[in-house]
Amino acid sequence: MLLYLWFGVRESGKSNMHRKFGLWIGILLVVVVVLAINVVAGLGLRGARIDATEDKAYTLTQGSRNIAKSPAEPISLTYYYSAGAAQGQAGLQSYGQRVRELLEEYQRASGGKIKLTVVDPEPFSEAEDKAMESGVQGVSLRGGGGGDKFYMGLSGTNTIDTRETIAFFDPSRERFLEYDISRLVTSLANPKKRVVGWISPLQLEGGYRMNPRTRQPEPTMIYQVMREMKSAYDVKRVDTTISAVPADIDVLMVVHPKNLPEPALFAIDQFAMRGGRLMVFVDPLCEADEGEQQFPTATGRSSSLEKLLSAWGVEVPGDQLAADQDIAAKVMTRGSQDQVPYVLWLECKKENMNKDDAVTGQAEKVTLASCGFIKAMEKKEGDTSLRATVTPLIETTARASTIAVDAVQFPPDPRKMFNEFVPGTQKLTLAARLSGKVPSAFASGLPKNADGTDIKVEGEVLKESKDSINVLLFADADVVTDAQWVRRSQFIPGMDSVMKLSDNGETVLAGVDNLAGSTDLIAVRARKEASRPFTKVEEMEKTAQQQYAKELSKIENEVQSTQQRLAQLQNERGGDQSGGLVLTDEQRKELAELQKKLVDSRKSQREVQHKLNADIEGLGQKLLWLNSALMPAALVVAALVIVVVRGVQRRNAAA
Repeated sequence: MLLYLWFGVRESGKSNMHRKFGLWIGILLVVVVVLAINVVAGLGLRGARIDATEDKAYTLTQGSRNIAKSPAEPISLTYYYSAGAAQGQAGLQSYGQRVRELLEEYQRASGGKIKLTVVDPEPFSEAEDKAMESGVQGVSLRGGGGGDKFYMGLSGTNTIDTRETIAFFDPSRERFLEYDISRLVTSLANPKKRVVGWISPLQLEGGYRMNPRTRQPEPTMIYQVMREMKSAYDVKRVDTTISAVPADIDVLMVVHPKNLPEPALFAIDQFAMRGGRLMVFVDPLCEADEGEQQFPTATGRSSSLEKLLSAWGVEVPGDQLAADQDIAAKVMTRGSQDQVPYVLWLECKKENMNKDDAVTGQAEKVTLASCGFIKAMEKKEGDTSLRATVTPLIETTARASTIAVDAVQFPPDPRKMFNEFVPGTQKLTLAARLSGKVPSAFASGLPKNADGTDIKVEGEVLKESKDSINVLLFADADVVTDAQWVRRSQFIPGMDSVMKLSDNGETVLAGVDNLAGSTDLIAVRARKEASRPFTKVEEMEKTAQQQYAKELSKIENEVQSTQQRLAQLQNERGGDQSGGLVLTDEQRKELAELQKKLVDSRKSQREVQHKLNADIEGLGQKLLWLNSALMPAALVVAALVIVVVRGVQRRNAAA
């Protein structure tokens, strides 16, 4: 463009032929210069890259760069990618190239510590055999499992022959691609995995449960959070009969601790006193705890560590649930296609989370179901006992309130709860970090076994913590369950794909990473696509629902009562000798009035629903108009300005 302008100015006083000749020379020179720049860049700037994306999606985070440089000895990565089989599959081709480029970034950042090899495992080749032997999974791109296998996986080894594998790079996990690779490199650089122990009555690692309807045992699937944890840690179940936490446990997860015996409580207490890393999930109403009841109730579904927490100066009330109208998740109501905010299911967004803590600092959304809340116990005057410092990680809005566990019906009525909700005036803490020196819950004496005998203790019994405790406390156990954050589907026939709806798993695993001391992995785990919800639309929906909820509920009650009266009239009909059904004159008149009332009520119901959606539809029309008309109009205006400016320039030149 600059050459064109230069020649245009130089030739302005010459003939049109000369001007055209100058224009073509200028275009030719531009082409030559562009080609020369590409050749020079290709040869001399092969490693130089510019990432112009908003969130630097193609640039390694500092955590990944640290991990790439961390191996004490070289590691080898082999990327198995079926380039030929991907032909014609635009999405897979693009993602396969994306994976390769990211792996090359790791190789460059490692300073020679990572060696990358790219292999195309063609059908029936030795390379395909090696891919399968290393654990890389081939999938069929055709339904029914026919055709050649498509490979897009990674195998890594270190100098002591430790092998780590990503069986298949699932495109639905693209936002976790960097984390998955960094986790593999970390495992190879640190062959001895940290040990995570867990205590829970829930089947976190899968198993069998008694179906309350069929009264037959049925298999349960491993929780997704445990599946991902196993790829980075050595995960072990800890029996509830313990009186001491095994010495090899680095991080202990206690999920829904229901009816734990005293010796087990003592073991957890002393683990925390010695500086053990503890992650606790208590719940006044655990929805995942269905037990063996066909129609589960709130009774028997609560858990707590009251003995320990109260000694530390912390309380999670067992009879109250946190409720919040402003962050309530929308659910389908019975007998209706309408979505209603359910005030006990909370979708906590970025503004509800502690952005200064590594566990929640990068989370976009965490969903909790029928959760409790955490609060520091009030100190009485003159009380100098040690108390834990409670640092909130996840909170409600300032308009949150509480609902008694006993008031929750099964199944619940979300619309009724929404209509009867009375906002509060302060935030409730749903998850927190506990720190500081605290007393032992068993400072006054050792607990007894179930048979009344003294427990056997090896080593010193601590009456207070040696240093600051390190505890992550959640007032909800359902946060770890699949129902709150994942949906399973099949992106490729025959292969399960997990679609993540919120960051529950990432938050729990970030907590484990944090307690285990892997700060670089925490930084990488936070790397994900930024969620950009339609906040204005959500705000309008919420306002409209609050404005019309009572009116709509009143109409629905009228419809329900009218239908009940119609059904009652049907039952009150008398029969004639021919077996037909007859009504009295009075009943016929009432029936006609009820039918008219039902029609009018349903009409009013549609009108209210239309009002509820009107503002949102109006906003949609405005956005459509802006997209359809504003940009073309701006281009037209710009073109007119250019024409006018050039006309003025020509007139000035002629003068």
